[in-house]
Amino acid sequence: MKYYKQRGIARALVLSLGLSATVTACGASDADQVPDVVCGTPVSPDLTRPLLPSTEDLTEWSRVDRQEAISAPCTLLSNGDPVLELRFYWSMDAPNMAERSRYDSFFRNVAEWRPIKLGNEAIVGTNGSIVSGPCESGRNKHFTLEMHLPKAKITDYGLRKDIEKFMRAYYPDTLKTLSCE
Repeated sequence: MKYYKQRGIARALVLSLGLSATVTACGASDADQVPDVVCGTPVSPDLTRPLLPSTEDLTEWSRVDRQEAISAPCTLLSNGDPVLELRFYWSMDAPNMAERSRYDSFFRNVAEWRPIKLGNEAIVGTNGSIVSGPCESGRNKHFTLEMHLPKAKITDYGLRKDIEKFMRAYYPDTLKTLSCE
């Protein structure tokens, strides 16, 4: 009788371990959907995931051409809805964020922003960020990257830290992918 009880316990243990491995694998598949390259720039999925309200059926739509240095958008979509928008801007002059009004349309996609030290100029808000710095490419002298989270609540102040972490990694790595001189 003892033998059968021990066998039953062993079977239950094996079944339990098997189920927990399945649950872990299912949980990991969500993280696996977060790309390690976003809009042509390598970035850790650990930095991107906290910014995304959903990772289901992630796709990317991009008009960015790094070689031509033409300003353009790139969007990460979940089930066809934009969840992370990046805008790449090349220009002759720096945007001079410090000289602009807080209500300037330049800041329209970044709510509750504060300046941070990154690039030449940078701001980070509760739903996005803008970073600018030198990047000589053809006739252009400056590159500005704007990030916007269209599904973010502008009152979610906790998201600001995740946005800043993402931009501190993403912006310098984006510059490495550009033809800056």
